[in-house]
Amino acid sequence: PSQASNSVEAMEVGANLLLIDEDTCATNFMIRDDKMIQLVASEKEPITPFVRKVQSMYHDHGISSIMVIGGCGDYFDVADTVVMMDSYQCLDVTESAKAISKQHPSSTGPLPMTSVRPRYPNCSAFQADGKVSTRSNTMFSYGTIDVDISGLEQIVCKAQTAAIAQAFQKISTMSSSSRTLDQLLNDLDDALDREGLEILAPGQHHGGMSRPRKLEIAGALNRFRQAGTMQQK
Repeated sequence: PSQASNSVEAMEVGANLLLIDEDTCATNFMIRDDKMIQLVASEKEPITPFVRKVQSMYHDHGISSIMVIGGCGDYFDVADTVVMMDSYQCLDVTESAKAISKQHPSSTGPLPMTSVRPRYPNCSAFQADGKVSTRSNTMFSYGTIDVDISGLEQIVCKAQTAAIAQAFQKISTMSSSSRTLDQLLNDLDDALDREGLEILAPGQHHGGMSRPRKLEIAGALNRFRQAGTMQQK
């Protein structure tokens, strides 16, 4: 999935902080400079740069952003705090950054970030049609479908991936009712808090699982390529 869709997916399941490293970001997701804006009108560009949405994400949705940046000075305009590393010392340079942004104002301003329209899982659609197996920390087979979670960088071991695969099976037995994806995952998270990983593989005495965050379970659900798993109302 794209960086934009990843951000929206994180919002949907209650993330309150985004950690962003400019070096691994798509440039057109981060900024559009004045020259490009003059050449390609905004109505012809499908992507709204993150720099125009980041303030609304915080003020309207309570989602903070911590960004490591070395080349996108346009973020001086919208940053609340700017710190700089200098000879291994962390310096607060917010005042200097704001002075520079006043000298070179951006031609575009912030835009509101709309709320994410919630999705409702169809739990029975997550029933495995065949064997469930974990190949590596970035791939598991769920029935006839291979689920690639290599984009979920916070997964650090195969045991977490095994737990996610078992979580799919647990979700397939849960009642869909009228719960949103976020509510369903919160219920699963609460059950894990109370009863531990045993609920994912009851009676199996499974010693090969390590608990993932609900954000990674959500990311895996979003990468499960089967029709009919989610709906919007």
